[in-house]
Amino acid sequence: MRLVDVTDLNSEMVLAKPIFVNGNAYLNEGATGLDAYIKSFLRVGITSVYVNDEVSEDVIIQDAISDKTRLRCKDALRASFKHVQDNFSIDLGVIETPLNQLLDEIVMNKDVQINLTDINAVDDYTFGHCVSTAVYATLMGLDQGYSSEKITELGQGAILHDVGKLLIDPLLLNKEGKLTPEEMKEIQKHAEYSYEILKKCDELSDGARDIAFEHHERMNGTGYPRKKRGYQISAFGRLVAVADVYDALSSDRCYRRKWPNNWIVDYLTRNSGTAFDEEMVASLLKRIAVYPNGSEVLMSDGTRAIVVKQNQQTPLRPVVRVFKDSEGKICPFKLVDMMETLSVTVVASQLELEREDAKTANYHTIIRR
Repeated sequence: MRLVDVTDLNSEMVLAKPIFVNGNAYLNEGATGLDAYIKSFLRVGITSVYVNDEVSEDVIIQDAISDKTRLRCKDALRASFKHVQDNFSIDLGVIETPLNQLLDEIVMNKDVQINLTDINAVDDYTFGHCVSTAVYATLMGLDQGYSSEKITELGQGAILHDVGKLLIDPLLLNKEGKLTPEEMKEIQKHAEYSYEILKKCDELSDGARDIAFEHHERMNGTGYPRKKRGYQISAFGRLVAVADVYDALSSDRCYRRKWPNNWIVDYLTRNSGTAFDEEMVASLLKRIAVYPNGSEVLMSDGTRAIVVKQNQQTPLRPVVRVFKDSEGKICPFKLVDMMETLSVTVVASQLELEREDAKTANYHTIIRR
């Protein structure tokens, strides 16, 4: 299995993971003739999908939770957010069972290294983002040694951290162009709105509510809404700030394409100890593959390869399957363990080659929402 840009789909590829739009099945696993769906995928904002083909045969891409649980959590959030729109309060009971299933699965898979990207249509982004943020946050919380009670509080706060976006004009949230200073201020209100909504839910702890208020605060005081610094920010807030940023940058948005994983790792590392809590960044990076399984990479000898599996102690030197020669032509497949073949290195990921211009983009624009 591997992740491919929808514009690169061809008739020989088979869909490896089902596609859902607004909670409804859009295309089932096993679908063929995928090149015929390119325009319809792009129309709903899906820019990449997982496929099975000869190149990616036997490549395993792990996730911390099952597809069924991820979908149930998204559906529960959709219902819970509808309750907020009608009553300005959260019905925690709607998400309790699927969230507990998510937490149980992560505890069982606590040592997994995440290689998989959740595929979300534009209209499903907020639900997918909240679930993925909860997954990353829970893995980080386990690494921090949190008790089961604290893991539950953390999961609740993380999965609900962006509920305040319901009170922001969706046209503003999905604006493709640059935001004006006034629009940026309006977007930033979602943190306070989220907190005010969660404050009305007696079942939530103060720690869970603080996540909503603090997930955009930064250690150096450059965040919002209160420009808190350092340990003025709660441990939950510092943790979810990192999980939130990672998922935001690894997801396609209407106003920018997702970043390659190695850029995100580099960004978090460079800002560790300044914008982000150093310990929290370290907890996340233990669980993130720099070059995920199933991703295409350019090698230093000019060949192209698919990452087959990780060498976890040396994340920059995975096991790869070379499938294109230095001239870009399909060649006989060759498995290369980069820990044994030290003469080659990864030069760039496919996304990195396609999005060179994104390196100079303003970070506040890239993750403005």
